[in-house]
Formats: sequence, C-alpha cells, structure tokens
Amino acid sequence: MRSITLFALFCARLAAADVRPEWTVLYGHEEFRKTDTMLQDYLSKAHSAAEADREKVIASVRTPVALQKYQSETAARLRAILGEFPARTPLNPKVAGRLERSGYAVEKLIFESRPRYYVTANVYVPRGRTGLFPGVICPVGHWGAGKYYEDMQRLGAYLARRGFVVLVYDSAGQGERQQYWDPVMARTVLSPGTTTWCVTTEHGYAGGQAILTRDNYAAYLVWDGIRALDYLSERRDVDPEKLACTGTSGGGLQTELLSALDPRIKVSIPVCYGGCAPDTPARRGLSMTDVDALIAPRPLLMVEATGDPRDAVAGKQKRHELISKLYAVSEAADRTQFAIFDEPHGYGETIRQGAYRWLSRWLRGAEPAASDLREEPIVLEPDSALSCTTTGQVKTSLGGETVSSLNRAEPARISDREPLPASREAWLAWRSRLRAEVESRIALSGAKSALQPRTLDREDRGSYILEKVVYYSEPEVYVPAVLLLPKTGSAMPAVVFANEGGKTAPGVVDNYLRPLAESGVAVLAIDPRGTGETAPAGNMENSYRSFTGDQESQFMYDALSVGTTLLGMRTRDVLGGVDYLRSRSGIDTKRISLLGQGSAGLPVLHAAALDENVRGAAITGALATYSAIVDHEIYTHRYVMFTPGVLRKYDLPDVAALVAPRPLVLINAVDQAQRPLDAERATEVFAPAGKIFDIAGARTGLRVVRAIAASDILDQYRALATMPVR
Repeated sequence: MRSITLFALFCARLAAADVRPEWTVLYGHEEFRKTDTMLQDYLSKAHSAAEADREKVIASVRTPVALQKYQSETAARLRAILGEFPARTPLNPKVAGRLERSGYAVEKLIFESRPRYYVTANVYVPRGRTGLFPGVICPVGHWGAGKYYEDMQRLGAYLARRGFVVLVYDSAGQGERQQYWDPVMARTVLSPGTTTWCVTTEHGYAGGQAILTRDNYAAYLVWDGIRALDYLSERRDVDPEKLACTGTSGGGLQTELLSALDPRIKVSIPVCYGGCAPDTPARRGLSMTDVDALIAPRPLLMVEATGDPRDAVAGKQKRHELISKLYAVSEAADRTQFAIFDEPHGYGETIRQGAYRWLSRWLRGAEPAASDLREEPIVLEPDSALSCTTTGQVKTSLGGETVSSLNRAEPARISDREPLPASREAWLAWRSRLRAEVESRIALSGAKSALQPRTLDREDRGSYILEKVVYYSEPEVYVPAVLLLPKTGSAMPAVVFANEGGKTAPGVVDNYLRPLAESGVAVLAIDPRGTGETAPAGNMENSYRSFTGDQESQFMYDALSVGTTLLGMRTRDVLGGVDYLRSRSGIDTKRISLLGQGSAGLPVLHAAALDENVRGAAITGALATYSAIVDHEIYTHRYVMFTPGVLRKYDLPDVAALVAPRPLVLINAVDQAQRPLDAERATEVFAPAGKIFDIAGARTGLRVVRAIAASDILDQYRALATMPVR
C-alpha cells in the first residue's frame, strides 16, 4: 500500500513540473548540452588562435634581414623551452658485431649519449666502395621494434647500397631501450602484453616526471640525436660536411627538431611527421611551423602519405606553404618541397626512392638515374641478429641510467630554490616572491572574468535549501555547482568543496555535503573544468596507455601549448567559487574555507595559498610532494595536476607554507603511489611548512592528520569551517 502511495506522489510531482536529476546541475538545459567537450573546445579555440598568431608572424617575414631576426629569436625560444643540454662527454662507442650482406654491412653499435646512458643503433655501411660517404641519421618513429622495424631495415640497406652511411638508432622506450622493462614478463611493465605501442606510453609516463623538472621530455630525445650526429661526423668513412637526417612518424618529428637545432644537418627529410604530445616542445610563442622555419634555407623535403588522415595532411601542406615563402625570401625556393606518396603511414618503397633522389640532388649535386631507383630485395633480419646487447635489452645487459634516473638527478642540477626565511620580516618578503612565482608557474595571472552566475533550480530540502548554480570562470568556461544553504539566518560560515571525481562522486553527498549543511555551514560543491559534469565522455581504461594518453592527459599538453596549465585553470575555478560565495547575502565572507579531496586538493591548496582572504583549507588524500614523483620510477598520479618546471623553484610543502598564518589541515597526504603517509613521515615532509607557520605566529595553524573514517574527516571539516575569526 505504501509503494502505491509513493507512486501516486511521484505521479503528482510529474504532473506539476519536470523532474530533473537530484544533484546534477546542467542536464536538461539546452545551452549546456556539450558539457563533455567544453574544456576541449575551449583549448582547441585557444590553440587555433595561438597558431594563427604564429602564422601572422611568419607571414610578416619578407626580407632576408627580417628572416635572420625571426630565426634568431625563434631558435632562442626553442632552446629555452628545451633547456640547457648536458656537456658533451665521451661517446665510448663500441661495435658489438657486424653482419656482412650483399652490397652493405650492418654494424651493431652502442654509444653513450650521456655517461652510462646507452644508445643502441645499427649502422648500415656501403660495401665494395671507397672514399668518404654522406651520412644519414634516422630516428625511429613510435614502433616498439625500434631499429628492427621493417621499414627502417629496408631504408638502411637501400641507402647504404647507394653509397650512404646510415645510422638507425633506438629512442628511449623502444627496441633495446625500453625504460620499464620487466625480465619476468619479458615486456615493459607499462604495456599490457604487447610492445607495439609501448613507446608513446613510456614517453608519456617518463614525460610526466620530466614536466616537473625540465618542463619537457623532448630534450632527452633530441640530445640522443645530437650525439648520434657527433658519432657519425667522427667516423673515418663519413664526410662531416654531408650529413642528413630523416625519420618517419615520431622519427619525422625528431627530424624536424634536430634539423632546426643542429646546422650540421645539411638535408632534412621528415616523413609522415608528428608524434605523441610529450615529444613535442610546442609552447605559447613556438609552433611546429616555427621549428620548420629554422631549417631554411637548407634543403627540406616534407613527405606525407595517403595512408595518413586527410585533415592532418592538409594541415601540414598549409604549414609548408608558409615555410616555402621563407625559402623564397632566402632566394632558395627550389630547396624545399612537399610530397605526398601513395603509401601507408611509414617509410614505404616509393618514399625511400623519393628520399634518395632528394639526398642525391643536394649532397651529390646530381639526380640519380631511373635504373638506380629500383630497390633490390633484402633479407629482413630477426631482432636477435640486429641486437647490440647480450640480452636484447640495455636494462638487463648494461644497466646504466634511464630517463627516470636522469630525471631524479635533475632537481639538484637545476634547482634555484630560495632558502626558507628565518625571521618575520624575511618571511613577508619571501611569501610575496613565492606567490608571484607560483602564479607564474601555474599561469594564473590575468584579470578575472565576470562570473555571470545563474541559479538554474532551487528546492527546499528541509534543514537546508538546495540551489543548482552555474558560474563562468572564463567567458566560455562554466562551472556547475550545488549550493546547500542552511536555514540558520545570516552570517553563516561557508566552504567551497571540490572532489577529484566531481560533486556527486560516491559518498560525497551523504558523508560531507549534507552533514556540513545540517551543521549550519553553507556548502558550494563545484566541478572544476574537466571533472564531474564537464568531464570528457568515455570511460578510462585501466591501463598505463590510458593513464598517459587519454583525453584528460591530452588536456595538460594542450594547455601547455597555449601558455597555461590545467592546475592553474582549475585553481581559477575554485577562486571563482570563493568569489561567488562572497557575492551571496547571508554568507560570512570572513569565514569562507576551502575543502579539496584527491587530485582536486591541489587546486584547492593553490587557491588558499594565493587568496589571503580565504579563511583556511583542508586537503584530503592529495599528493604530498612533487619530489616523490621524480624520486621513484613508478608513480600513479595523473600528471594533469603537475606544474611545469616546478622543482626548479618550489614544491607542494612550500605552497602549503603560503597559507600561513591561516589554518591548514592536511589529512591523509599520500605518496607517489597514492599510499597515505604514516604520521611520522607526513610530519617530516611538512616540517619546513611548519617552521613558516611558527615564524608567522601560528604554531598550531598547520595540522597534519591521519583519519580512518569519513566521519573523522567530517569532524576536521566542521572544526575548520566553524572556527571563529580572531
């Protein structure tokens, strides 16, 4: 009988008004129908605008003097982004074996691009010829096989038979240089059962650590290529004045970068060029078109294949049109060409023939005869025949450095961190400088946008009023939120609440939002951009490939390319929530605190550090230090919350110190693997921040807490939110 009554009440409500989801804000509103693409659309528009700006700059170059100035400025920008390269140290090259084949030989080479950082390569050498030969380095694209890849074997043999010395080398993450190799599983631990696409995953994973230190991963790849050139130029059978570079896919991207950076490369042939986001150093003020422009006026053949997406090929053709105008300015229009071959993505037979013709024209001064283009058959070598190491992997045969271990050493090498202040006067100056540095690092600077807040729905929930709200952090970025308003009159304390899974993540409403409101605390629970209701569509796979390459991860690189960070953008969303609460009547604006859970704790921490009028903050289950990510090979935090080059200047405990003298509660801070730190370790990690709180006269203001149950966490939240203002 009771179920019939409830059904009748439900039907009566249906007749009275539309029924909307209980806690979801935007669903059912036509203007917000594209919530899952909002962030991507915003970043894509910003990227298009940035690309258009660079195109205008390039198009404005019309004289040789202007070209020289533009290239000088662009080269400086590229080098600044890549950072300082290490000193040139002995290569210590060793030939581990040699295969004699018809018309060519293959040398199995190992050299050190840095001390004990081993690069494995195959050098294809002409047989039956004498004299000095032109040299070609070939970075390999994102094939797990690396130098074993069929197209690279065929390219090496084809060119060697025609009088070129060809060095094909493994990049980190492929071939014999898989950085996360597990000898038990006989594969990289990051790849589920296959190494075919392990390269992009390894680059993304190591790239997350590199973001925190160097600001980019590309520098590691580029330096290997520069040292490969060093080796080739020192060979007795190579003419150092006749060096070229060509590679396909990710190797094509490396060809662009190496050719832009190293003038020893006299001829450049990027093929089906492009790569995963970590390999691309594009940032605000530097596009890949800018990189290509640095190659002028040296001969540049840009190659595409019909097997690549039409839109991508059309975009590259447009890029080349801009580049060709710079060649015309240099009176070298004949030195560049854009060619499309009827081939799949890779380095197919007709592409090899086209590359040979281009190399011959510019390194030998003559076109090859048609009969010389025909490709002779070769025997494709098994991996074991071309392997340079005894086990097939550097990690298990030679050991040495990895990208992870090199990253681990970076903070000590590049750190420019200020010592902690020892007095109140010094603290005030230190705080001002560090706040400016943090704002700059996360790209938070700039004028605030009008919030344009709207209440989309309002409902009486007994002890509180529930409002469904949306406000704009930026003109095209809206933040959905629910506001729980207790019926306790005016001057109520309030909190902005953010959870990494969104405001309706499991347990959030029942464990935190509703109990806080029933305690007399106004709660604004928000979905920072790209989370909750504005998260991208699709479920994340439980794999490292998804971890490093899904839409969420791409957001970070898209943000970097337009001069911002996802952490900075989400911090702005939290601060927008604070401003919204300040605009509401009935809220005690001196008692607005912030609560952050999981990865959402980092933008909440930054918001509290940068807005002195925030009462205090409580952070639960957030990363304790960025240093922990770099100090360990394996980590499990999404790098969307990482800050570029942060460890040059500060770490998260320093950001925590900026909250002083206001209260800060750090609950269940976690390590690089998202394991809660024990009380002793957590206290040790945040001890420097504790010293700052002491200097600021708030010795008890910083509290490092372990909580077992949600009720314990709730108690901490209540205590913070209701704390009286002194």
